[in-house]
Amino acid sequence: MTVEHHQRRTRSEILTARQGFVAGMVGGLALALTSGALSAAAGQGFWTPVNAAGSFFLGVQPIPAGMAGALSYLGLAVMLLTGGLLGALYATAQEPLDTPSLLIIAIYFGFVTWITATVLVLSWLSPAVHAVWRSLALLAGHLVFGAVLGLAATRRNPWRQAEKLTEV
Repeated sequence: MTVEHHQRRTRSEILTARQGFVAGMVGGLALALTSGALSAAAGQGFWTPVNAAGSFFLGVQPIPAGMAGALSYLGLAVMLLTGGLLGALYATAQEPLDTPSLLIIAIYFGFVTWITATVLVLSWLSPAVHAVWRSLALLAGHLVFGAVLGLAATRRNPWRQAEKLTEV
C-alpha cells in the first residue's frame, strides 16, 4: 500500500472572512445610500430600495417611498447582513492579483449579485420587490458595493506591498 503525498498549496489571503464581512457591511451601507440617492433623484423616494428589502420579508405592498419605521429598519438590517455575508464569500474566493484586476473582479462581483438577486431570486419570489430591484439605481448601488469590496481588498493586497518595494 502506498501513501500518496499531496502537496498543499499555500494560499495567501487578501481578506479574512471576518474582514470580508465587515467590508461587505460597509458595502451594504454604500449600496443603500447610493441606490437611495439615485432612487430619490428619479422621483421614487430615498427609502424605496431599503423598504423593498424589508418588504421582501414582511410582504408590505405597495412599497412606501418614505421612512416606514420597522420596515425601513428591517430593510437596512437585511442589506447590511446580506452585504456582510456576500463580503465574506468574496473574501474567501480572492487570490492576490494586481490592483486593477482586484477592482474589476470586485465590481463584476457586485454586478453578479444584482443579476442573481434580480433575475434568479426576486423575479419568482416577490414581484413587487423585483419591480424596485430591477431599477438602474439598484444596479449602480450593487456596482458601488463591489467597488467597496475591491477597495478593501486592494488595501490589503500583498502585491501592493511588492509594488511599493520595487518603486523605491
